[in-house]
This record gives sequence, structure tokens and C-alpha cells, in this order.
Amino acid sequence: MTQAGYGIGIYTAPEAARMVGMGAQTLRRWVLGYDHKSREAKLQHEPALWTPQYDPEASDGVLLGFRDLIEARIVNALRKKRIGLPTIRICMERAKEIVGQERPFSTSDFKTDGKNIFLQITRDLDEPELIDLKHKQGVFRRVVEPSLADLDFGPDGAERWWLLHGRKTIVADPDRAFGQPIIADHGIATATIAQALKAEGSIEKVARLYEIRPRLVKDALAYEAQIAHLKAA
Repeated sequence: MTQAGYGIGIYTAPEAARMVGMGAQTLRRWVLGYDHKSREAKLQHEPALWTPQYDPEASDGVLLGFRDLIEARIVNALRKKRIGLPTIRICMERAKEIVGQERPFSTSDFKTDGKNIFLQITRDLDEPELIDLKHKQGVFRRVVEPSLADLDFGPDGAERWWLLHGRKTIVADPDRAFGQPIIADHGIATATIAQALKAEGSIEKVARLYEIRPRLVKDALAYEAQIAHLKAA
């Protein structure tokens, strides 16, 4: 398997899809491209929406980095509003030109000037959902901006994702634990806490086992329940 690069994070397609709340097969199609038949029954290839941080040909399966995870989160938010993939593809290509990066939605430029960039990349598009949400400003405010709210950005782009809205206790940070969800102050994986609860039977016992506050155990379990709900939905 490809070695994880420092500060990049590493996720399989199912892991990334679980965190974003989407199907793994759909995520694979977004980062690998896919073939389909056109209305004229001709085989047509759709290229990847963006180039993943790990080379698919050098990986034992599809692997994604942290920036890929954030791109997928924003694209998935747009798709949930039934904004068509062709429209999203056009927006991404325009955004790449504006910010000069392959993964434009997870850049610092998009965080600091996202509203203006979004207006530029959606010019002349007549996607019905854009109109239904009172034009492009509404889409950015209601769909894109919330996806940026729990992210910390550095000079180049997104650096960490706080996974419980409004709380800085559970984090995905590519510099730590390869970007897997952890308790921020202790580095313990949320999945480990969930497994420990099954073995120990109570939050208090898990807290004593790992010498952490029960509140942190509850937050880890809340995150695990949150992503289980996203997957079920």
C-alpha cells in the first residue's frame, strides 16, 4: 500500500465516504472518473472531478488525503441540494483556474473569499436549484458556507476539521493519526472509544480506562453515532 505522506492524511474510499455521509462507490467515481452510455447508446467517459492526493495507480485501492475529504464534503453538500454533477464539474474547473489549485474548494482563498469566487464560478449557469435558492448567493450561504464553518485553514488550505459542530473536542487532523477522527486533547481514536464502551459497558469505566473526562467519552460516542446516522441516511 502507498505510504501515507506526513500532513496529508490517508483514508480509504469507505472511510472517507463514511465521514462525509455518502456512498463509497459514488466517491470513487468522483476521483477516478467513470464510463457510461450516452443517450445515443455510445460509451462516454467522464473524467475525475479532481485529482486525488494519492496516485490511484500506485495505491492498493483508492486512497484519499485530507484535502480530498474536504472537497468531497462540499461537492456532496451541493449534490444533496440536487445541483447537477455537470454544473458542479463546470464550477470546479472554473475554481481551479481562479485559485490555481487542483482542489479549489479546500483552499484558503475559497475560505476567505468564497462568496465572490462562488459568484464567479457560477456565472451564466442556469441550474434550476441555483435559481430556487434565490440565486447563487443563497446556495453559498445555505450549502457551501456551512461546510466551511468547522474547518481550520492555513496558508495553503484546510488543515483540520472539527467534527462536532460548535465543539473543539473531536478532530480530523492530517498531522495526527493519519487524519482519523480522534479526541483532540488526547489523540485517542473515536472508534477505539466506541469499541471500549462495548467491552467495558459504561462511559465511566471507559473514562477511567483512558484517564479522560467522561464528557470526552460522550463526545467521541456522539461523533460515532453522528456518522452512523449519516451513513444510514
